[in-house]
Amino acid sequence: MRTLTIAVAALLTMGACGGRSSHATPVDRNRITAEEIANSNAANAYDAVERLRPAFLRTRGTQSLQNTDPPTPIVYIDGMRYGAVQTLASIPTLGIVSIEYLSAIDATQRFGIGNDGGAIMITTKH
Repeated sequence: MRTLTIAVAALLTMGACGGRSSHATPVDRNRITAEEIANSNAANAYDAVERLRPAFLRTRGTQSLQNTDPPTPIVYIDGMRYGAVQTLASIPTLGIVSIEYLSAIDATQRFGIGNDGGAIMITTKH
């Protein structure tokens, strides 16, 4: 009887501890989801990026001794070149599905030369 009582107590304890398991979605450091954007309460894409992945906005250092201006990412909306990183401030967050950062190599492979600072791709609900 004592063994049965211990077994039942152990089962109840394990059941109480199990509860709901929290399967938090891992954060992709190169992608911001619509859910993250909505939770950030940002009014525009620049604010969302600044709050959620500020590394997207950081420059990657100078390219050469002759050109000391560090390269900055180019913004693309639905695959079309939109402009410099400052243009993110003119893009409202409403309707954005995701914001993704591409490294300079990946951006050059996808969009061609001129993406030395990488790219920030915005996908909308068009």
